[in-house]
Amino acid sequence: MKRHILSIAALLIVCIGYLSCNKHDNIYFADLPSTAQAFLQKYFPDNLVASAERHSDEPCFEVTLDNGFEIDFYSDGRWQEIESHHAILPAELVQGVLPEKIRSYLEENYPLAAISSIERSSVGYAIELDVTPTTYIFFDLEGNVAAYEEH
Repeated sequence: MKRHILSIAALLIVCIGYLSCNKHDNIYFADLPSTAQAFLQKYFPDNLVASAERHSDEPCFEVTLDNGFEIDFYSDGRWQEIESHHAILPAELVQGVLPEKIRSYLEENYPLAAISSIERSSVGYAIELDVTPTTYIFFDLEGNVAAYEEH
């Protein structure tokens, strides 16, 4: 009996420790940086925030909308990744976030392809095209194609 109680106590301690070390906290829309709030209001005015989390590392905020789109933001509110899970990203969003040179390349080389995710980093952009096979194109900061993959 004593051993059983000690086992349960040890299990509770482990569970509490795990939960306290969780690397994200649920937050409200109002807790997002104003830049992130403005981005969501501009490009997703008809969608509600289904969940928002603050992470202890970068990207710092992860937002899931009621349409299933996920947007990651840096701590200053700049977007880092926009993922639609194989839905089509809105044309207004693509026009607003991608440099002209990248948009022109995609329009010229993939006129019928939909973009399902965009990620930007300090070295450039990664674009996922929702075509068969799924195509990833990596661009440097100047908008030049740096790499290409098909899956």
